[in-house]
Amino acid sequence: MTKAEDKEIGRRVALFARAADLFDRLAVFLPLAIAFLNGWPTEVKSYQELVVSGAWKGFLSCALYQLAAFALKRAVEFAKSDLAP
Repeated sequence: MTKAEDKEIGRRVALFARAADLFDRLAVFLPLAIAFLNGWPTEVKSYQELVVSGAWKGFLSCALYQLAAFALKRAVEFAKSDLAP
C-alpha cells in the first residue's frame, strides 16, 4: 500500500470515528424525538398503560440505538487497531 492510500484510509477512519462519536452522543435523542413527534405518551402511570399505549416502543428504540452506538465505537476501535503498524 502506498503512503497516499494509507493516508486516505486513515482520514476515512478518523471521519468515521467522529461520526460514531456524534451518534454515540445523540443516539438516545433520536427515538425520543420521533416519539414526541408521533404523539406517543410522555407519561406512563402503570405497566398496563405502558403495554397498551405503545410507549414501550420508545424505550426499546433507545436501547437499540445505544447498542448501535456501541457497535459503531467497537468498529472504529477494530479499524484503528488494524491500521496500527
